[in-house]
Amino acid sequence: MAAPTVTRPFSQLDVAPTAARILGLNLPQSDGRPINLVEGWGCRNVALIIIDSLGYDLFGWLMPRLENLSTLARDGLLLRAEAVSSHTTPAIATILSGLLPEHHGIFNKAGAKESSILSIPEIASASGLRTAVVMEQNGAEVYRGLIEIIAGIPDDLCPEDFDREACRMTLEALSSSPRLLVSYFIGIDKTVHAGQGLEKIGEAALHIDQCMGRIACAADEETLFIICGDHPVHAGKFKRSKGPYSVALILAKGRAQKKGCHGLR
Repeated sequence: MAAPTVTRPFSQLDVAPTAARILGLNLPQSDGRPINLVEGWGCRNVALIIIDSLGYDLFGWLMPRLENLSTLARDGLLLRAEAVSSHTTPAIATILSGLLPEHHGIFNKAGAKESSILSIPEIASASGLRTAVVMEQNGAEVYRGLIEIIAGIPDDLCPEDFDREACRMTLEALSSSPRLLVSYFIGIDKTVHAGQGLEKIGEAALHIDQCMGRIACAADEETLFIICGDHPVHAGKFKRSKGPYSVALILAKGRAQKKGCHGLR
């Protein structure tokens, strides 16, 4: 798995500062730093895609069969990013705020609703930038009345149906040209928690990969894609019993005018 020559380690903490830099926003506080490797790419919009359980080691194993994510990684950057938690809610809160869990204090869904910490979608919308969030119902409701576009997905759907809805809603949101889009895919994680093996995990990842191809081709080259896992898988061959935890972090540009986008289904 190829990786660029880098001068410092990367982290989920760097996602929000990178998005803020592209969007011209000021984060009130952050424990991370912008990833300057994307400077000069000519991007002004951000599509942040969070893929649950996309650990770095798992992605390395999946990469040969994931045509679209592999292409985005090859044409852009694939980084090993340190995960701040082995649990979804605090990790996503970090991705969206740039703060360590002990600083944002969000460890469960109730905490997310009660928190006064500003996340990048709220900051973007308050700054006049059209913003969209596509995620499971409870997570999306946190942004009710705070951003322009909210799409909540029922959490009781099977993995494939959840990600199919996430794909459809993401494409619909992109059609309204948001400056910031946040979208969430859960199929790999749900497959792992259902006790299914690597073959089924591969199928879930392939479905997400097909969605990523359609989404990347719906976004123009002024859109920076930040595709990030929240934590490594919790079971099976690629489970880590202790830290440090690493996830895949892909930075790439939209592909609307690229060869190969036409005719995707």
